[in-house]
Amino acid sequence: MLDDPARTMFLVGILTGMRIGEILGLRWQDVDFASGRIHIRQACYRGQMDTPKTQASRRIIPLPRQLAEALLRSGQGEDDGLIFHSSRGTPLGDTNLLHRQLKPAGIRLGMPWLSWHALRRTHATLFQAVGGTLREAQAQLGHSRMATTLEIYTVPLAEAQRRTVQTLADLATNGDELARFLDGAPPAA
Repeated sequence: MLDDPARTMFLVGILTGMRIGEILGLRWQDVDFASGRIHIRQACYRGQMDTPKTQASRRIIPLPRQLAEALLRSGQGEDDGLIFHSSRGTPLGDTNLLHRQLKPAGIRLGMPWLSWHALRRTHATLFQAVGGTLREAQAQLGHSRMATTLEIYTVPLAEAQRRTVQTLADLATNGDELARFLDGAPPAA
């Protein structure tokens, strides 16, 4: 549905939670395929390279195997060159990619709200849903304050909440108190 490089950028966003500026500023030398890590050292804001947004944004994050494979397939770069660049080697424009690729794909999928930032928030929510702690999510996203991660980036998932409450109930009751309580009770009318 998305053409490269937008497809690979989408994977970077959803699988790492990186900001779009961090994705656009990513260089081949920042990706350590051997150790499975990404070093976030710079970001691109409206075509200008700069340091990441905050001190906490300068970080090292895990490189999922699926993303490593996608990056290697895209394999368009020199050691110090940008991973995502124009034919002239300059940084891509996040707004152009958003309006020409991401938004139209989102509309076709019934998700008109799809954006680079939505990928980041989705990553944060799924990170928490699969068992990542709030502190780990904060580090992954490069937030200076844990409150930012909790209050803005994560959304409670009803199914995950239901499973958690059920697990808590099983733990608190050893899973057998209800059966003993219902033993000998009249059938429901």
